[in-house]
Amino acid sequence: MYLCITICIGQTAFTVAISNPSNIIDNTSICVPLGAVVHYFLLSNFFWCFCIAFNFYQMIVKRNSGTRQLEKYYHLIGWGVPCISVMICAGFEKYGRTTRDSSASCYINDTVFVFATFFLPGLILLAANAVLFFFVASEIHGTLAKAPDSEQREKTKEFRVLISIFVTVGLSWIFAFFNAIFEQIPVLNYIVLVLMTIFTPLQGFFIFAAYCLNKKVQVNWMTFFSRCFPCCAVEGSIGSKQTTGTANTRGGSTAYSQTASGNSSNTRSYASRN
Repeated sequence: MYLCITICIGQTAFTVAISNPSNIIDNTSICVPLGAVVHYFLLSNFFWCFCIAFNFYQMIVKRNSGTRQLEKYYHLIGWGVPCISVMICAGFEKYGRTTRDSSASCYINDTVFVFATFFLPGLILLAANAVLFFFVASEIHGTLAKAPDSEQREKTKEFRVLISIFVTVGLSWIFAFFNAIFEQIPVLNYIVLVLMTIFTPLQGFFIFAAYCLNKKVQVNWMTFFSRCFPCCAVEGSIGSKQTTGTANTRGGSTAYSQTASGNSSNTRSYASRN
């Protein structure tokens, strides 16, 4: 949920900042705080992605069942650390009107500060996310090789969700960084810019597809609406619960299966909140 909040506010502020209305761009009292808001929430996006990746690593690789205790630190990192970069830029008065390729926007108006307070932290966090997700994917692959058929099907779904998360939170920003790196190469810059334009607006859609367009969520919605509308297929939710109970019984045959199943449940629970 928190990642979705940062994406929603950050992308909305970014759209307003680059829309180039003269009453905003030329108004310092609006342009300066708007640039700070864009900087803060886009940077917060990176840090929340890192928190999610680290949480997956703790639950799946380290088998840490007490990750809920870490949530307060995730809030401190996700909301607090970006404030440092924003305060540095604000202290040096680096927010305001900036012009690039004859188009004006509200953001950081100094290239050095853009690199030091946004580009570099984002690149480091993306690299860290890639490493963490590599270990997570390796652990899931090893679990799948040892699990029974029913558990393999469940873990395969989990693996697809993890890959979709990594693609969702990282791909559009990778293209954004490549766009900056290849700025002096027109052909590559254009190709990367097109890819970034395609994938960035779809970030929210991929999150929605990964967590909302699945049978478990649909059954929960059917159960919720059946309280007011009896015509909803409540039988589907009952069947789903019975199936879930049977799967849990089979999964409890060994301690390893119990641990893996618990980690999967915790992963889905935390990811849906973030």
